[in-house]
Amino acid sequence: MENSDEKTCNAIMALGDFYRGYLSKGKNEIPLREEIEMVKSYLEIQKLRYGDIFEVEYEIDEKLLNILVPKLILQPLVENSIYHGIRLKGEKGIIKISVYKEKDRAHIVVFDTGVGMSEKQLQDIMNDEGGEKSFGLKSTIERIQYYYNDLDLYEITTKEGLYFRIDIKIPIM
Repeated sequence: MENSDEKTCNAIMALGDFYRGYLSKGKNEIPLREEIEMVKSYLEIQKLRYGDIFEVEYEIDEKLLNILVPKLILQPLVENSIYHGIRLKGEKGIIKISVYKEKDRAHIVVFDTGVGMSEKQLQDIMNDEGGEKSFGLKSTIERIQYYYNDLDLYEITTKEGLYFRIDIKIPIM
């Protein structure tokens, strides 16, 4: 690393941070703060790979950063934003990650200005007819539902050609 350029050093550091978060000493749940830091590292790696195809915005209520969440709930959603949304659109996009409290829930929202999808495409994914393209989205939702023993933990809004938004509604205990 001493003789490498700054980009290479940044990539190695981001990769190390991502894998430290991914491993999380074997924990199944981590503070939201760590989940967000892991996603920041992941996005830094993707920026090095894809260059300027996306910008990232964060709107985080810092009072919620210590709540415990299942590990790896954000990364698959952000990955979908890049691979199945923004990259396919062929123009620069935005990924926005928001965290806010409403009633007894912490809302963790991932929004992107990618290709979105039709209602039929969304139904196919949620009914296991989406093939491999749907694995990250559906399995993440199922893991969260299983973890909290609650089926009403997400809301998806999308408009084909414009955007995709998923709101994960975590119970605050």
